[in-house]
Amino acid sequence: MSRSSDIRILKNTVIIYIRMAVTIIVGIVTSRLVLQALGASDVGIYSAVGSAVALVGVITGALSGTTVRYMNIEMGKPDGNPNRMFNICNTIHMGGAVLILLILETIGIWYIRTKLNVPPGKEADAMFVFQVSTIVACLGIANVPFQSLFTVHEKFGTVAIVDIVNTLVKLGLVLLLFFMRESRYVLRVYAVMMSATTWISFIAYRIMSERRWSGIIRWKWVGRWAEYKEVLRFNNYNLLHSSSMIARSQGSNMLINAFFGTTTNAAYFYAFTLQNYVNQFVNNFDAASAPQITQNVGARQMEEAIRLSRRSCRICLVLFLLLFFPLWSELDFLMGLWLGSKMPPETVLMARWTLIIAAISTTSSGLSQLINALGRIKWYKIEIAVLYILCLPAGYALFKSGAPAYTILVCFVVADFLNRVIQFILLRAQFHFDVLHFLQHAYLRPLMISVVMTGYLFLYQSIVWTSFWGHAAGFLLTLFVTALVIGLIGFNKEERHKIGSRGA
Repeated sequence: MSRSSDIRILKNTVIIYIRMAVTIIVGIVTSRLVLQALGASDVGIYSAVGSAVALVGVITGALSGTTVRYMNIEMGKPDGNPNRMFNICNTIHMGGAVLILLILETIGIWYIRTKLNVPPGKEADAMFVFQVSTIVACLGIANVPFQSLFTVHEKFGTVAIVDIVNTLVKLGLVLLLFFMRESRYVLRVYAVMMSATTWISFIAYRIMSERRWSGIIRWKWVGRWAEYKEVLRFNNYNLLHSSSMIARSQGSNMLINAFFGTTTNAAYFYAFTLQNYVNQFVNNFDAASAPQITQNVGARQMEEAIRLSRRSCRICLVLFLLLFFPLWSELDFLMGLWLGSKMPPETVLMARWTLIIAAISTTSSGLSQLINALGRIKWYKIEIAVLYILCLPAGYALFKSGAPAYTILVCFVVADFLNRVIQFILLRAQFHFDVLHFLQHAYLRPLMISVVMTGYLFLYQSIVWTSFWGHAAGFLLTLFVTALVIGLIGFNKEERHKIGSRGA
């Protein structure tokens, strides 16, 4: 069973990384083109308006995690009924879509009209972008059950194809945007263009689900409240977590907008875009291992689930470090190369802090999947929500006292570190979880790599590059050194042997 799980995770990981490579490379190109076509102010408006939608769009993330978890558990049971569970989840999603529409068309419009800080003359553009984003949010919620089926059945190749097509469509549309960048309606055109990928996904996943799993998605009303109660209880805690996470990131975006304006919003947006790209690189392995962890818990094979959790955490941390140190060594050069002369001020400084946030976030890889699979998530979600929400009043107080925009990111770092400590305390109390064993097998090797590479960075800072090729060579040198250290420290003898034999 152990070897079979590892092979499936490896196969899924390769597929996911092919998708990631295409989407990140094209995404980097696209984001630079968008900045050139729209300018920092319009990018900031798009980001700020998106924040208002995202604050209530948390329903999507919460429902998605719930659907994947319960479908995986159902498939892990010998007597599971996936059709019943799919219909339960689909009904909940449709209710969520209606709820989010009502919230956005009432409270959301009030916020856009009375609270959003936009340059004079851009109010109508902001409202148009908001309405398009509302449609996208509702479609996304309704599509989650169908898209989740591909994750549950580990059809990552199909998901990769859809994402790659969407990414290439987005690039093509952004190139067309350059022909109308002088138009006063360029921001509206961009919003409509970006909604196209949601429509493509909405149609594609429904058609493919009908062809592959017509028996699972066949409509059948499940009328007993007890059938929904457990799923909704789990989802409510997931919703609490997702709400606090989005409230922290997008609420801080609103605070930055109120205190510093749309140009600083753009810097914040690109800093978190970099973090998202790094997180994709890391989280893809975590996503590939999630079905196996959850299905092993459903089949009551706890030792295998915990082994996969430890392994996923360590490999995700190693993958993160492979990116972190090369990026950190030449971040000014790389951000300038990416965004060009129109890069908003403070972007690099914010990007450094978002990389630190990503580092702490990565320590939850495998661990969060295991917690969700175990199902007793109440106190984990509550403590995360409290810590995340506290970042907003802390950020407000800092900004009110005259602190710079990046200081709210320092609050994120502190909250994420405390969250990890509390998670381990709860696991120990509820499940007699062997925390020391997890720390030793998941964190020790990445920590040793970090110590060695931190020493390398101190030496690297003494080198002064004066040309493009010098900076490029420095980045590649750091990448090579990081990969070498990871190869020597990051894997045990058996894993190095397996990697070597596959490479041969």
